[in-house]
Amino acid sequence: MKTLKIISIISLSVILAIVCYSCDDPDDPDINQNDLIYTSLTADKDSIDVGETITFYATASGDKITYFWTASAGVLLGSGNEVTFTPSPCIFGDILITCTVEDKYENSLTKDVEVYVREIE
Repeated sequence: MKTLKIISIISLSVILAIVCYSCDDPDDPDINQNDLIYTSLTADKDSIDVGETITFYATASGDKITYFWTASAGVLLGSGNEVTFTPSPCIFGDILITCTVEDKYENSLTKDVEVYVREIE
């Protein structure tokens, strides 16, 4: 009888340890994943002349954020949450700047902003 109690206690302890360990899985995104929050995408100006530059800023929070930038025309220089845009010399009008943020869980959010490029006369 005493042996049966000891075996029962050991078995129950092992089962509880397995259940508790499986609940603390650090790779489970549903447990440890912080929400990806994309707060803003802003520019230091809303229009520029050909030959000028404009800086864009993305604000996001989450685990290990990566920023991906694109422009419908022109050149983007920089990386991370801040880039500088230089328009193409022959393209005028509205240019769309897009920034996608992605966290380590591959969640992503996208925002875009337009900048107006004025032709110099």
